[in-house]
Amino acid sequence: MNNSRAIIVVENRDALRVAASSARISTQQGTAMEIFERSLGDERDLKLIDKVLSSGHKSVIEHQTFGVAFDNVSVLVEQFVIEARLASYTVKSRRYVDFSNAGCVRPANLEGELAELYDQTMADRFGDYEKLMALGVPKEDARFVLPYSLRSNFFMTVNARELIALVCAMLQGRGAGFGEIESLGTQLKTQFDARYPGVIDGELHRRAISAPMPLPTGLKTPWEGVGDAELISAPADARGLLSAALAFSGRFGAGEGLTPERVKSLLTDARPRELEMLNYAFRIKGISLACLTHFARHRIQSSVIPPVLTALAGGRYVLPDSVRANPAAESVYRGAFSAQTDAAQRALSLGLSAQDAGYFAMSGHQLDILMSMNARELLHFMKLRTCARAQWEIRGVAGRMLALLQEELPELFGCYGASCRLGPCPEGKMSCGNPQPRAWP
Repeated sequence: MNNSRAIIVVENRDALRVAASSARISTQQGTAMEIFERSLGDERDLKLIDKVLSSGHKSVIEHQTFGVAFDNVSVLVEQFVIEARLASYTVKSRRYVDFSNAGCVRPANLEGELAELYDQTMADRFGDYEKLMALGVPKEDARFVLPYSLRSNFFMTVNARELIALVCAMLQGRGAGFGEIESLGTQLKTQFDARYPGVIDGELHRRAISAPMPLPTGLKTPWEGVGDAELISAPADARGLLSAALAFSGRFGAGEGLTPERVKSLLTDARPRELEMLNYAFRIKGISLACLTHFARHRIQSSVIPPVLTALAGGRYVLPDSVRANPAAESVYRGAFSAQTDAAQRALSLGLSAQDAGYFAMSGHQLDILMSMNARELLHFMKLRTCARAQWEIRGVAGRMLALLQEELPELFGCYGASCRLGPCPEGKMSCGNPQPRAWP
């Protein structure tokens, strides 16, 4: 059942010459092209890059990029990988694709009664998924009963520096102890070594081992939770700070203050860098693991995310309105979470490791996270996540976040919302046809 693979499928093959040239350009005479022509992509260039990297000048290898296919990996792995900030991802959507036959990943070391329990439990959850859809529950809500052993497929584009960091995290960082993650890390290291021998080994030797977040040891009885958001940090004088940034740039005319005209000009500008001066931190409470991926995919943010097992251990789960409105579906749904907790407790008593217990977490299990964004990324976030076409759970949390921001700085955040608040709807034929009120006349 476990055939997880990570395969480098695309690379820029002249990148070795560019990386070597960038290592030389700060210390050698000549133009960029003259230096590039002296870099031949040979053993000499490899030695130079290794020397420069060992000195801590790691930006040179960022010129090397890779496209990586993650093939039939678990959703647990997907969540681990997409937390890498400096990469781009495209993931198969569980809102729209039927995952009835996707299959699951089984840890390699399971045997006997434990293996039988694991296989039956995962088969039961896939069965519950099909039952819910047969009862009329939409795929985007039925998916909440899918376990984190579910096979996922996605693509990542990443530069070599970030890929090295990811592999190190897989082998001796927070991924250590997770068999599937370590296996994928080894696969990527082998492929990378064929291109840049010894580079990852050198980084593993020099790299400090990060302290892992502790894994919970007990499982609570499942209970229905409700998502929410709390604003825990905001600029002491956001109004004054943004006004000062606008005055400093001088892009929107003389004067002071956040007048409607200046705010409109700023929010509709192609490069509203002044917004980046404002940073806000939130505690996002009780979001499902499925909803968590919506936050993690936003690149310009910082987040602290507990291990997946925390969601299973806490017992909280989301209950969609589509399920609540259907007694038969609600019985199947609630029963799935209770059965999953019982099975996980049984598996732990049979020797399942805490790391592998994460596979028993379900997409509907909830946890809390901490995250921060600047006002520019929040503008982008709200355009996407408060849109009527956004998934209902992330739309609700985003709406709560926006309400808190509007209390802090109404002149600015009162204009935030879906894309249609600031201009034409970008959805084309997929538009909901019911635009939000415009931010200004």
